Amino acid sequence: SGRRRTAPLAAAGGRRAAGPRRRSRRCPAGAPSGSQMSAEVEAAHSVPVEQLVGRLRAEDAPPVEWRREALSRYSDGRIGECEHILEACVDVDRPLCAAATVPEQVRNMCLLAELYVSRAVAACRPSVAEIEQLLGKAKSLLDRADALDLGLGQTSGTESFIAKGFCAIAKHVLRYGRQGDELKRAEILFDAALKMDSTCPKALLGKAVVLTQYKEWGKALGNFRQVLQRAAPRAPRAGLRLQCLKQLRFAIAACFCDLRRYGQMRNALGGVISADPADVESLCALAHFEAKEAADGVGGSLNFLTKAATVDRGHPVVMLHLANHAFYCGVEERSAGGATSAGDGQQPWELAEELLKKALSSTKSAPVQAEAHYQLGRLRHAQGEYAAAQKEYQRCVELEVDHHAGGYCLAQTCVQQGFYSEAVTLLERVRGHRSDSLEVLKLLTYAYLKLGDRAAEAAKCADALVAKAQDDMEAWTMRAEAHDQLAALQPSSAQKVGIEVYEQVAKLLEETNGETNGSRQWVPTPQMWNNLGTLRSLQGDPRGAKEAYGRGLALAEEHLQGDAGHAPSTSEEAKDLLVACLTMRFNRAWLAESEGDQPDFLQATQDYMAINEEHHWHADSLLQLGAQWERMGETESALHRYQEAMKSNPFHSALMQAELHRQRAAYSKAIQTAELAVQVAGDKQFHYAHVFLGNLYFEVATAPGTRQRERDTFMHKALRNFTKALEHKKDSHYAANGVGMVFARRGKLDFARRTFQSVMQHHALSGDPCAFINLGHTYLLSGGENARKALALYERARALKPHDLNIRLYLAKAHFALKQFDRCIDVLSDATQIWPDDLVLRYNLAVSLESYGVHLVSEERKIRRVVGVDNAMQQMNHAMQLLNSASRLFDFVFKQWIGMSDEARKRLVAASSMGETIADEMLAANTHKLYCADIQAKAQEELVHLQARRAEIERRVQENASKKAEEIRQEQESLKAIAEKTQDEADENNDRARDLEEKVRGIDIGKNLEAKNLEKKPAPKAKETKEKEKRSKSKAVMDGDDGDG
Repeated sequence: SGRRRTAPLAAAGGRRAAGPRRRSRRCPAGAPSGSQMSAEVEAAHSVPVEQLVGRLRAEDAPPVEWRREALSRYSDGRIGECEHILEACVDVDRPLCAAATVPEQVRNMCLLAELYVSRAVAACRPSVAEIEQLLGKAKSLLDRADALDLGLGQTSGTESFIAKGFCAIAKHVLRYGRQGDELKRAEILFDAALKMDSTCPKALLGKAVVLTQYKEWGKALGNFRQVLQRAAPRAPRAGLRLQCLKQLRFAIAACFCDLRRYGQMRNALGGVISADPADVESLCALAHFEAKEAADGVGGSLNFLTKAATVDRGHPVVMLHLANHAFYCGVEERSAGGATSAGDGQQPWELAEELLKKALSSTKSAPVQAEAHYQLGRLRHAQGEYAAAQKEYQRCVELEVDHHAGGYCLAQTCVQQGFYSEAVTLLERVRGHRSDSLEVLKLLTYAYLKLGDRAAEAAKCADALVAKAQDDMEAWTMRAEAHDQLAALQPSSAQKVGIEVYEQVAKLLEETNGETNGSRQWVPTPQMWNNLGTLRSLQGDPRGAKEAYGRGLALAEEHLQGDAGHAPSTSEEAKDLLVACLTMRFNRAWLAESEGDQPDFLQATQDYMAINEEHHWHADSLLQLGAQWERMGETESALHRYQEAMKSNPFHSALMQAELHRQRAAYSKAIQTAELAVQVAGDKQFHYAHVFLGNLYFEVATAPGTRQRERDTFMHKALRNFTKALEHKKDSHYAANGVGMVFARRGKLDFARRTFQSVMQHHALSGDPCAFINLGHTYLLSGGENARKALALYERARALKPHDLNIRLYLAKAHFALKQFDRCIDVLSDATQIWPDDLVLRYNLAVSLESYGVHLVSEERKIRRVVGVDNAMQQMNHAMQLLNSASRLFDFVFKQWIGMSDEARKRLVAASSMGETIADEMLAANTHKLYCADIQAKAQEELVHLQARRAEIERRVQENASKKAEEIRQEQESLKAIAEKTQDEADENNDRARDLEEKVRGIDIGKNLEAKNLEKKPAPKAKETKEKEKRSKSKAVMDGDDGDG
């Protein structure tokens, strides 16, 4: 409440001329002295403003003279006269004014516009009409100034940019006539002015104001310092200059405060007090700072507050600080004496209320009024008057949006009155400005938790809280509760975090054990150990759960006996401890009967009986005892226990009785008790009761013993109950699932399929296979290739619930429909390894083996094989093995069924989804055995036929092989003869060639004929001639053959 707005004209007229200083000169003789000059100035200022304006008009004074007279009066605090002079100046008609005077006239217009803006901003809660008038005048003057600049062919000057910038800031602060981002526009205008003159104090001041609006305190501080250096007067004693200096230093102190540089903030406020020791607001600011910094909350604040009260006790800010001091005095007296009505403890609060009302009546400042309403709300809040406190806090926030303490306390009153949504809205806004406040995070987390549907936000906020306060027990417990709520929506992720949180809580409980934690003393509670034990049991840690329950019980006994100084102070606390003991005993008994593969039913029964003997009204123990009797087959004793629990818990007792009757197939009694459960169901139980009754009617409608006319009636009742559950809870996925089941049973598979598909998308069914199973049923009933879709859905259901026998039967049925008998047999065989004693499972396996064998034989008999006889023989051998296995299984099933007692048969019929038809199927097992033998004989005949065909094929193959071998032998002999003949001919030709060669060598060819006598030989005889010709021809033939070769 001690901050003040800085007026735009705070530095007006205080600017020094740029350039080097001139040396002072001695005054000439006859010049007036300083005292004479001051007297003349005072005489000039004493002239009435109307007379001064008339003189200036008569003298046709230049704009500079007008501005000088206006600023001299502004410096003396006579702002009205300054405004009047400037208005008269700008209204002077100067049509023929010289171009040199136009810039000065523009400066006067801009100065007057700044004065209008100052009045609009500095006014306390001005009306819209007043703001509109002042800003309208400022805009009109700036438009005229722009017109004058445009007439001279020049752009706007520094003064025009500055005036427009302050006008934009005024629109932003006053939220009036804004066109876009006025703050950004002001920043651009001041930047333009600083480019033209980087040392202009008013431009620096305007840029500093813009930076404070952006909360850039460091940059704003730099600009304020430049303004202080360049424009502030040296040591003003009084007047507006002193006021401007104090405002500037106060703004610098505010920047230091937001930068958390508190030492420099103290120095800046000290500078204000040095300039004016009677500055009340600075004294109050120092008092407030001293109180915040002191360990005892007081420190040296009283010294500054006493000085401020001495100067002006009636100042609104002083009264606010005095009221704040009186409030804390009253708090101390109330805590010491405990008086709440009349007495010394009430008197300081009466004084505080009186001071606050006086402060409200004596100020028009919105921040001061907001602080007064905040303190009044705090008084009402401390007295438990939450509605009255809420009104005061609301008024505080309306006056000052950034009053975060008021917003936080308003949220507190909303929480205390149960208005959690309003509290969350307020706290989220406060957290945006004070994200490091632990109290804000705690209250916001608590409000999220109370809403119930904001678990994710609560967990996130609690995580941030414990990150800031690692040893805060309250933070960890709220985080544990937040993750408990989140676990209901996201079980897989939130439970793990929840157990980690409770483990941390347990660790802190062991470490602190009653030691102080912050401002409170934390004592371990049995409820915390109970929650830890429950989470450990859910995580599969029964030993750790038992330990937690044991420690919680021991702690509760200590508190009840008053050990360690923790005795219950009220009957309500004692009752809570007794309830905690009873809850942990029950949880421990429940843990014993559900402990893994080796449950301790005897211990659980003893614990339940002990609880029941001590508290005969405890319905949960009676119900669990009934469940134990039911487990042992003692249905009458179980019903008796359930009926005893009807007095305390009629709803659950009726449901347990209905479930017991349903298992015994006593559907009329089951329906009667289930309808009773619907009648006694509360608002939260209404949905579950109708879903249970709808499922019961559906089961009765689909039971084999129900007549067709009754089936339709029961199915209609089932649909009606599912519809009622949906009307009560629109998001009920179980009710929607039931509606889909009814429509699927009625043959409307498309509608049922769409219903199941919508149910599958519900987040709560992420771990429930029912929707996948039902949707798979619709595809399986459709037949054809839709069975493959059913198969995929059943696989997803098995992944969610791998130990469910029915899901495996559905899978086998889908494979059977697709005639994938081998996979069907694999599924059923795997199931028999898990449930070897299930007779229905073995019967289904026998049927699958039989069907597969029959399928192989029938397919083989349809085919007239030409090839692949070996494969066919393997198929027939496999079919015979399958039929043999099926025959043995049918024989086993038949003998088991015949040897069973009537009660055992009834239990088997009730447990089977086939109903009473299972008895006929079991009796027909022997017929199936004979059928398997018949088909096996046909397979044997087919195998003999295939063997004969195979022998015939082998004979033909051997005969063809012999023929082929003979042909190959004959061909080889022919080739051998041809080769020998060819060789003989070659040898004969070679002999002839050698003979010719010998004869050729005997011929005497002519050589040295001149040395020889030529003698004429007689002509050869005719016979010799013919032989020679014959030899020549044969030689020619041989030469031709050689050439061809």
